[in-house]
Amino acid sequence: MEKIIWSDYTTYELKEIIEKENPVVIVTVGATEQHGPHLPLNTDTDIGFNIAKRIAASSPVKTLVVPPVWAGFSPHHMDFTGTISLKQSTLFAVTYDIIDCLIKHGIKRIILLNSHGGNMSLLKTVADEIGVVHKISPLYVTYWNLISDVIGEIRQSELGGMSHACELETSLKMIFSEDDVRFELAKDVMITGNSFYGVDMFAGNKVGIYRPFKDWTETGQIGAPTLASVETGEKIINAVINRFVKLIEQEWAGELVNENC
Repeated sequence: MEKIIWSDYTTYELKEIIEKENPVVIVTVGATEQHGPHLPLNTDTDIGFNIAKRIAASSPVKTLVVPPVWAGFSPHHMDFTGTISLKQSTLFAVTYDIIDCLIKHGIKRIILLNSHGGNMSLLKTVADEIGVVHKISPLYVTYWNLISDVIGEIRQSELGGMSHACELETSLKMIFSEDDVRFELAKDVMITGNSFYGVDMFAGNKVGIYRPFKDWTETGQIGAPTLASVETGEKIINAVINRFVKLIEQEWAGELVNENC
């Protein structure tokens, strides 16, 4: 099977791949933070890295995945044991420097793949700054945003059921790392929010708000993990990968044809 992980190659192999194939490279940024009693601290990083590997395996052009950034901006989870949070300035520097190195090695096609809600605003700033400095703009994607228009056909929960350690994340962990899921400990915690702000990943919020997670929930989770299933996980991951393939096709597959003409 063809290797897809950046660090599995030698320096000479990578140099040849970059020069001959102009690969897409995916940088995943997750988190190490609490996910309630039924999911482990690795949830965001594990989901993002596995999605990246599936993208690379399905991509219409040569695609590589660098080792994941496993800590994110998670101060709102620090009341719960085990959470490791970076300052925004630290996360910016780490992510920027990784992408800066890729560009210096000749990489022109970059996907910055986010799998943690707390990283969203900061990573958009990283992508913007890379564009300003290098004139190469990474495609910045928080994976669940790609399927916001179809999630209603997939989810079993009402609005509020997909938030944190929820139906969505639990279903994906059941696909990627089934042994990590303590399903017997899953408990639904539904929070409705208001007309301006809700906790669901797909709430379409009109305002932003910072609030420690302990203020939302004593258990550390929000949503409906008891409705999670392998079937739902498969539908979600298939929808996500199909969207990523289309994104790569529209952004870069045509370039490959033009370069070979």
